[in-house]
Amino acid sequence: MKQLIALALFATALIGTPALAQKSNKFGHINSAELLSLMPERKTAAAKMDSITKDVEKQLQEMMTEYRTKQEKYTNEAPKLSELVKKDKEEELTSLGTRIQNFQQQAQQSLEQQEQALIEPIVSKAKKAIETVAKENGYTYIFDTSAGSLLFWEESDNILVMVKKKLNLP
Repeated sequence: MKQLIALALFATALIGTPALAQKSNKFGHINSAELLSLMPERKTAAAKMDSITKDVEKQLQEMMTEYRTKQEKYTNEAPKLSELVKKDKEEELTSLGTRIQNFQQQAQQSLEQQEQALIEPIVSKAKKAIETVAKENGYTYIFDTSAGSLLFWEESDNILVMVKKKLNLP
């Protein structure tokens, strides 16, 4: 009798377990690029990056103008200069050219780092809002359609409207 009761309990557990284990998945999607473009912080960051980029470009332009001026002056005066002075002027031009190249490389790295620093908090805010909406609405997965890797989806909700509402965006 105890074996029959144990078998009945075991059978009930087996039958009930799949029902408990099978959680229905709810899928959603969002175009994160579209969301980011709607966020006012993105426009502020873009304006700040434009200003920083213009300052760097201005400095580079000044360096290039200095280089061209010195190169033109050297070209015009070279026939009249002694070998020692020519060598000094050539070294000066080479040094200035190297400075310009180094400045360009450092500027590129600096601009990338500054852009990342400006964008990271915006992306984090958007991600947090997406996660909050997903949890509040019982989503198992949210796919980003802006990445272009999602070729087909069925029974998936676009959560952009809910996330925009969470972020108080129009």
